[in-house]
Amino acid sequence: MSRVARGSVVELRGQRCCQLCGGPTQPVVALAEVVAKVHRALDEAQLALESQEQLIEDLRADDVGRSQGAVDPPPSEEALAARRALALLTARERQILVLISQGNSNRCVAKELGISEKTVKNHLTAIFTKVGASDRTQAVVMGIRSGIVSIGEPFNDASGPIGANE
Repeated sequence: MSRVARGSVVELRGQRCCQLCGGPTQPVVALAEVVAKVHRALDEAQLALESQEQLIEDLRADDVGRSQGAVDPPPSEEALAARRALALLTARERQILVLISQGNSNRCVAKELGISEKTVKNHLTAIFTKVGASDRTQAVVMGIRSGIVSIGEPFNDASGPIGANE
């Protein structure tokens, strides 16, 4: 058996640490605390993913109902306001909205459109401002509800080629 060097214990940032190695005096307890924090973070991420998946399922169900000839109820004031706001988007902003609705990152959108990632971020900021969204999920939901974005269909913008009107 090897001998374990025992150093004195010091206070470091409010925690008792081994003076020899700087580690916690009770590494198992410290490890258990870290593992508990990781589990809490994973639980929060799982809840967020489940809520996003539910939103996607609900939107797909709405989209399927429309494609099967279901009669849409008259649009609410909120939906009409969303349509008016989305009507302010440029063709390029609409392209970006469709591409982010497909789950693309800013980098992928930039590569697809042949523009810089910073330009994509600038367009997203403009989209959020025009439609009153605080994030890309809200903007995509508004796009789906207004008919600009359709779930599950490949990108097809009738307003012109991808490289036009930046």
